[in-house]
Amino acid sequence: MKKINKIIVIILILGLFSPITTLALSKKETIYTTIDYNGKVNKTFINNHLYLEDKGVIEDETNLKNIMNINGDEKFKLDGNKLTWNSLGRDIFYRGKTNKELPLSIKTTYYLNGKKMNPKKMVGKKGNIEIRFKFINNSYSTEDNMYLPLVVTVGTMFNDKENYNIDISNGKAVDTGTRTMAIGIASPGLYENTNISEFSNFDKTTIKYDTTNFKLSNIYIIATPKVLDSSDLNIFSKIDSLYSAVDKLNTSMDKIDNGSKELTKGIGSAKEGTSKLNNGSKQIDDGLKQIINELNNVSSSMSGGSGSIDNLIMLKQNNTNAINNLTTTNQTIANNFTSQGLDINLTEQQLIEILTNLGKDEATINSLVSYKRTYEGNKSLIYLLTKNNEAIDGTIQSSKETATKITTLITKLKEALMKLEYGTSSLNNGINELDQGMNKLYDGSNTLSKGISKFNIEGIKKIVSYSNKFKVYTNKAKRVLNKSREYKGFGSNNATRTTFVYKMKSIK
Repeated sequence: MKKINKIIVIILILGLFSPITTLALSKKETIYTTIDYNGKVNKTFINNHLYLEDKGVIEDETNLKNIMNINGDEKFKLDGNKLTWNSLGRDIFYRGKTNKELPLSIKTTYYLNGKKMNPKKMVGKKGNIEIRFKFINNSYSTEDNMYLPLVVTVGTMFNDKENYNIDISNGKAVDTGTRTMAIGIASPGLYENTNISEFSNFDKTTIKYDTTNFKLSNIYIIATPKVLDSSDLNIFSKIDSLYSAVDKLNTSMDKIDNGSKELTKGIGSAKEGTSKLNNGSKQIDDGLKQIINELNNVSSSMSGGSGSIDNLIMLKQNNTNAINNLTTTNQTIANNFTSQGLDINLTEQQLIEILTNLGKDEATINSLVSYKRTYEGNKSLIYLLTKNNEAIDGTIQSSKETATKITTLITKLKEALMKLEYGTSSLNNGINELDQGMNKLYDGSNTLSKGISKFNIEGIKKIVSYSNKFKVYTNKAKRVLNKSREYKGFGSNNATRTTFVYKMKSIK
């Protein structure tokens, strides 16, 4: 029995992504359902936990029938959907029933050596086992054409003496030495809500393994509509800032692209001017002045592209500030673990086992596991931001080198043309040589312009395209998370946390 309870605790921790915030009156509801091996519902009842701090009259709301206080002597009065309690200043636990349809249905099929079979006929047999779970979301709303977001965790335990090669899709199998725990994740309705192809099979989970003596252990399925805590939604404001930076990069690169085209155009004009030198010194002088003016215009147009480097430097500084903040947060978390005699590098499973052995309560365990996940998430984000800064450094260096080359090219060209303006007497003798040089210069400038345009189209524009695509995904994610936040309960309309627990009984 202790081992079974341990499985339930671990699955609950893995299935619920954010901790409960205990307020003066917050309410957690847990819907317990037993199902048979095919997923058919046998019995359902609902437990509610009111977190209370004060004595006196407490008003609750419920749709449940046959309500009973299961952990105290507090009296209550039910008037329609209004439930009034006489609080004694401690938490209240009560149970009830409802005929309301569950938001999640489960269909399970079994295979022995590739052949579909009733699991009762498989008991005691050996071979390759495949258990397929299909999760059906029953909570579609025609008001917003969305399914209620559900995060589903399925878990069970295997004896290593009789079972091996254990694998679970969308999840992980963890071997403890004598037993293997299989945990899988699903989210039925997520694909329909987002239309993101990567989620098309996220309503299924399959367990595969080999056995010498088939037995169906208890299988627990946990579902919750609360995907993220409200504070976690702050990440979207940071992502919006990234979109803004990408837009600035796109605008600045367009300026560089247009500037390079203007440069080629100007050099083309200069090339035409050199061909006119044969018409006389005056025409040569006028042509040179025209060329110099064109180059001045090109130089002015190129100066507008320098803003991209400043934007990149600012983006890098923002990334660096974020890295420092995340590093400080992780150091604080690590110090907190160290002060409690814990190693931050422990796996979640190891941490849970140590805390359980130390006799820590569930709230403390949940809090430390949440800190551990924050620490690991921060590490991933620090790595991503660091790599982003490295890419920014490369882009800044490349932009500076390109700007330097173009500036040097313009400066040298202007110097040469100024000398030509004062040396018209010797210009006629070298007109053919100058004309050839201008042709090469034009070809080089044209090649440079095409290269910058190609980089803009195949590089920067693709980044912008990916950014716009990701923005669509982000907006869909916001819509799903807002739908999750709006959920107020199954047996009531004022629950701050709802958890559905399904137990599929064993067959031996």
